[in-house]
Amino acid sequence: MKQCVITGAADGIGKALAQQFATAGYAITGIDNDRTQSAQTCAALKERGATVAWISADLAEEAQIRQALDTLSAGPPVDVFVHNAGINAVGRFADSDIIQQQAVIDVNLLAPMLLTQGLLERGILTAKGSLVFIASLSHFVSYPGAAVYAAGKDGLASYARSMTVALDRRGTHVLTVYPGPTRTAHAQRYSPDNRREQQRMPPEKLAKLIYRAVQGRRRVLIPGRSNQVFAALGRAMPGMTERMLRGAILDRLER
Repeated sequence: MKQCVITGAADGIGKALAQQFATAGYAITGIDNDRTQSAQTCAALKERGATVAWISADLAEEAQIRQALDTLSAGPPVDVFVHNAGINAVGRFADSDIIQQQAVIDVNLLAPMLLTQGLLERGILTAKGSLVFIASLSHFVSYPGAAVYAAGKDGLASYARSMTVALDRRGTHVLTVYPGPTRTAHAQRYSPDNRREQQRMPPEKLAKLIYRAVQGRRRVLIPGRSNQVFAALGRAMPGMTERMLRGAILDRLER
């Protein structure tokens, strides 16, 4: 049975990915530090007949990352590893808690790098396996009001691009995903305006698109036509999209 490991698997996009890959016949290993939500997701997957294991780990802590890698080393080889876990801290950067902002970088950028290094060094990921990096549409359009989040996701996208080239001869597949607004508790928590929440992409739809991209061994996925248009607009007219997002995000946060 093929193995899929997903960080941040307890809820939101990670939970939807676990459900999608389990439905496709993969054994699932989730990594998350929310014990309550993890237990609920794990139980729900098992009720559907999935083979599930769980690792409790705070990915802001290097020692816990090493422990997670030790656990994975003792298990079967991994065919798909999804770097999905992410946190945010919104507001004007000058007034923000720098410790909290450091945690955003640790979880969103440093943890995927450390995990990837460990996966490759220890031979946990199969040679023809897939690494999936969940970046952000902010890579193309910016994210005023969450500059550190955007910086971390930009760094992750750049890292993934370089790893795509570095791992090509090995036969390892690397997919970088640039999701836009998604209908999750995470998005709801950090958005200054949830009145149009129903217009956000459901995580189940995003998970299906990611699964298909993995099976097709695609390198890049901007999920959804509207996100693709917005990304293209961000590349062609960055000033305009930045002004739009400032009004939609930062200005509302400051009210």
